[in-house]
Amino acid sequence: MEKLKRVVGVAFIEDGKLLIVRSVRSSKTDSWTLVGGGIETGETEITAALREVNEEVGQGFEFCEEDLLPIMCFKELAASDTDVIIEMNLFLTLKPIHVSLIPNDEILEYHWYKIGETEYNLSSSIREHFLPYAIQKGLIY
Repeated sequence: MEKLKRVVGVAFIEDGKLLIVRSVRSSKTDSWTLVGGGIETGETEITAALREVNEEVGQGFEFCEEDLLPIMCFKELAASDTDVIIEMNLFLTLKPIHVSLIPNDEILEYHWYKIGETEYNLSSSIREHFLPYAIQKGLIY
């Protein structure tokens, strides 16, 4: 039986590029995802997104609720576990990251993805949901 997990994703856009990450979890399926993760007990989508940005970007990067724009919510199979259905609450931010992106306990690699790059196995959350939105809005080029 599949279980439902509520998660958040934060799409950072800079200079027409999208920040993608290869986490410890997503590396199991050799996929790249957005900054984000599970919503913990007692958290709202916003507080979970802020916590995940702090954990996965960190390095003194200052980020607040006003930096987040909620853009969509959808359900699909998890990139890291095909026995789990995720309910993804997806946020957009255009706030520049002015800190070094250094791999940590959760994130193995960071990459600024531009349209047309084929060497990255993007999660379906990015490929099927976020990219069509971002292209249509002229955010990614």
